[in-house]
Amino acid sequence: MNDRAATNDGAVMNDGAVMNDWAALPEADDVLAATHALAEALENRAPSAEELRARAGSLTWSCARVLAHIDDAVLWYAGNLATRSTVDMAAPFLSPRRPPDYLVSCLRTSGALLATAVRDAPTEARGYHSWGRPDRSGFAAMGCDEILVHGWDLSQGLGFDFTPPPAAVERTLRRIFPWAPEAAEADPWDALLWANGRVPLGDRRPEKRWLWHNEPLAEWNGEVRRPKPRRRG
Repeated sequence: MNDRAATNDGAVMNDGAVMNDWAALPEADDVLAATHALAEALENRAPSAEELRARAGSLTWSCARVLAHIDDAVLWYAGNLATRSTVDMAAPFLSPRRPPDYLVSCLRTSGALLATAVRDAPTEARGYHSWGRPDRSGFAAMGCDEILVHGWDLSQGLGFDFTPPPAAVERTLRRIFPWAPEAAEADPWDALLWANGRVPLGDRRPEKRWLWHNEPLAEWNGEVRRPKPRRRG
């Protein structure tokens, strides 16, 4: 374990100073703020179905596929938290061929459902994810990360300004990337994009092999989470 260690109440300490505390964890309002920011930006841009066929920034996916993926993922998180699932829960998948305004409307719906699930869940509630057993703040952070980072991908592909809500960015970063540089070292939005493999951060290359820490912060071991190398042969 490095010099950051998780305390019993979920805070993360760095050389004796509190880096995260429960008041700073993402909540339902952060999910709603992220959802509103992206939905409003897309509504103002009003892309056509043809425009949504463009690649989403550096991704190989089209903008339509990315937008449908956001809707799917956020709804899936809402279902897993609401049902306290212990296995992969079946959820409907949205076709990226649906009209642009329909996809944006589904974004608002998915965001509202996740926010409701987060708000209604007790602090001890957990649900399924392939990377761990997130609690409500973990689900809120994962939902925000999907919306914010893929929102940036969409802004790159469609050419519109996307201004993420600063509080949601900061809380998401600290919750699921607790090893990320702190605000004194780097802008939280730049750090969140870096942690998700989108941009360099100073002399740091973009993180290309990463996992969220989505389980409670009290369970973080102080190490950077990365996928295990695949076996060959």
